[in-house]
Amino acid sequence: MQEHNDSDEGLSVEKNKHAKRRRGLSTWHKVVLGVILAAIVTVGSYAGYIYAVSPNVIRNPKLEHYHFRMQILVDGKAEDFSTPAYQTGYAKDQCNANLPEQPIHFHDNKDQFTHIHWEGMTGGMVMKYYGWNYIGGIDGALGYKLNDLSDIQQVTTHGNYLPDVPKDDTFYIYTGDENSYKKQSFEDWKNKDLEDFFGKTSNSPAHELNKSGDVSVLDILFPKAYAHGTAEDADGDDGAAAETDQEKLTRINNLLGNVVIFVQKDEPTDQQIKARFNDLEPLTDSTCGG
Repeated sequence: MQEHNDSDEGLSVEKNKHAKRRRGLSTWHKVVLGVILAAIVTVGSYAGYIYAVSPNVIRNPKLEHYHFRMQILVDGKAEDFSTPAYQTGYAKDQCNANLPEQPIHFHDNKDQFTHIHWEGMTGGMVMKYYGWNYIGGIDGALGYKLNDLSDIQQVTTHGNYLPDVPKDDTFYIYTGDENSYKKQSFEDWKNKDLEDFFGKTSNSPAHELNKSGDVSVLDILFPKAYAHGTAEDADGDDGAAAETDQEKLTRINNLLGNVVIFVQKDEPTDQQIKARFNDLEPLTDSTCGG
């Protein structure tokens, strides 16, 4: 009888061992599953975050190539964009369809002359790119480039080089030239596509391809052959007025316009505004690298 009890106890101990082992495996599986689920949630949350903080024009960038002249004055002092802090190097042979790494540039040691190489940029993006963030998003970046998911890139800003904005100062924005100017909304400058803000469409072949899809590959690969667009009557042979030299330079530089930004307590005087539009960086013949 005693021997039978010992046998039963042995079976019971063995069953308990198997039960503990099963419980242990079950707990381990739950831990692994929990870790996998946490990783999926973390990756998904991060992916959602970088998507949400990246405007579509940054997530899915398209080639563009236009310019505008920009002056910024803080309490009467004009920022000099020709200084090394603002300048970047670039490939001198940009006669191709390659998307530049960064969307906004100053180069060739020129003041004012702002280069835009991605479609859809806004004045707010330009300001953030050089240190004034009035559009939110990631500190130090315009967002993430997501058009190639195998090569996700953060589109970093150039740096914090613009001067501090005094607490009580206001932004006064003007567009125009030496002949006339008009006051613009800071909100429009900050949020509108620069083409909409200036009221002028880029004549870059890349722009036409992005919009309509009916431009040939040669138009994109060799834009210099077309300068930055052609005048309907550059030589006046069809009876229409021929271009002036300034109109020609504006066209071949694909210049959308000029903006002067005063940051100060009181609205600038007419004399102050005209002085800035009478001091625009001269236009020169365009190059493929421009």
